[in-house]
Amino acid sequence: MSKGTGQIEPDTLYSLDQFKQVSGMGNWALREARKAGLKMLKIGNRKYVKGQSFIDFLESVNETSTTMGA
Repeated sequence: MSKGTGQIEPDTLYSLDQFKQVSGMGNWALREARKAGLKMLKIGNRKYVKGQSFIDFLESVNETSTTMGA
């Protein structure tokens, strides 16, 4: 199985392991994204990321960095 990144599907719910594989993010980057506002769903001890939440997060981070640089 390839360790490359894939396409994030908005209507897909990813386990953290699946999300890390598809997004190419490691533990540190994922932790920082969560601190910066990436929403995760928690069921018991397991955490999940919905594709749309990640897309929304990327858009909000991009808007923030664009307005800060203007």
